[in-house]
Parts: sequence; C-alpha cells; structure tokens
Amino acid sequence: MFKNILVASDGSKCGDKAVDIAIDLASKYDARVAALYIMDFGLDLSYDDMDDAGGAVLDDITAKGKEKDVVVVEHIITADPIQDMETMIRKINPDIAIFGAFGKSTDKEDKIRYDKIGRVALNALKVAKVPVLLVK
Repeated sequence: MFKNILVASDGSKCGDKAVDIAIDLASKYDARVAALYIMDFGLDLSYDDMDDAGGAVLDDITAKGKEKDVVVVEHIITADPIQDMETMIRKINPDIAIFGAFGKSTDKEDKIRYDKIGRVALNALKVAKVPVLLVK
C-alpha cells in the first residue's frame, strides 16, 4: 500500500507525533520515510540557526527510523512552506504525506483551537495530489 511516506516536521509536538505515526506505518508496510524539514526564511532566524534546527529534527527522525529498521531519507529544503509545498510533495513523490496539524507556534499555547489548523497543514491539504494525514 505505502512504499514512500513523506513526513514533514518542524520539531513541534504535533510534528513529533506525525513522525511517530510515519515510522510506525513504514515499519508495518516495509516502506521508507522521506523526512522533510523546511527552512522558512519568513521566520526571524539566521540560516545557521535554521540549518542547525533542521539537522537536529532530521537526526531525531532518522534515529527513530533506525529503532524500527525503517530507512529514512532526509530532505532539508530552503523554501516557502506555503508557496512551494506542491512542488516539494511532487518531487518527493510519496504515496501518503503526513503533517502535524499545528506547528511550533502552538507549542507554547495553553489552549489550542481545534476548529482551526495550521497554515502549512491547510495548504498541504489543498495542494497535495496524494492522501494527507494530519496529526494533532
């Protein structure tokens, strides 16, 4: 059913849950995981800080994959997560894409509004030509 599973994570709580689900699915279906971290220059961080953060997130995903004998292919991309999402998904060519419903901006909130989803997740739903699984 699934041979290539895309999981995008920014290291947020929802992103970590999405990673866990992607690794579990990959383990069950003998699939590989394409782990995506997007360096978004819309954020107020230096290139080095974003690169370090992305490397740490991808290292964690790869380590989780190794624990379950899942091959993880790391993708760290400098892009606009809204404007470039369709292209990123198309180039990775997954059978399914898994995203956290919310990003890091909600990690510090006491109460998340579950009647809304994050802008990156919403855009992925709009532009993806493959099934999308959102994780909260």
